[in-house]
Amino acid sequence: MRRKNRKKRDLKSSCVVLVDGESEISYINNIKTSNLKVLPEIPKHKSLKEMYSMFKEKLKEFDIVFWIIDLDVVIRENKLNILKDYIKNYEDNIIINNPCLEYWFYLHYSQGKNFNNSCDDVIGGLKRVDDFFKNYTKSSKNIKKLTKHLAPRLGKACENAKNKECCLNSIVSCSQMYKLIEVFSNSKMF
Repeated sequence: MRRKNRKKRDLKSSCVVLVDGESEISYINNIKTSNLKVLPEIPKHKSLKEMYSMFKEKLKEFDIVFWIIDLDVVIRENKLNILKDYIKNYEDNIIINNPCLEYWFYLHYSQGKNFNNSCDDVIGGLKRVDDFFKNYTKSSKNIKKLTKHLAPRLGKACENAKNKECCLNSIVSCSQMYKLIEVFSNSKMF
């Protein structure tokens, strides 16, 4: 006998965030919900080309895919032109942090500073704006505590980030992490 009027399950969408660093994995894992997968789970150094290939494969498998890129590494490896080509078709899915994820943390306090593509400068700036960062190091150990500390300022960080365009032709400090935050807060999947 055929089943009539069977309720359809509301399937949740899937989302994956590709990262290349331990700090990013820890941060995402502390703000995500259960439907979000962060890859690679064990950070391994991958070339920009390998990460791009992985990104394109994940676009076929998942509903929503983000790729978070720290520009300090791309610039240091002299691969900015390659990245520009990759971004052309995937601007909404690629999240740029210049110079690094810590600039996103800095945007929780202020938007005006440019850090000359140096993550060490950003960390120094964080230490000046909040005593919480006094002993901050670039590791995943304190990210859970950091995420909780920054949570009340998340709206300000998104606003500051949107007001500072990420333009690869004129490199200035910026972060597009707000794209990820908006998906988390606006989507019924989370």
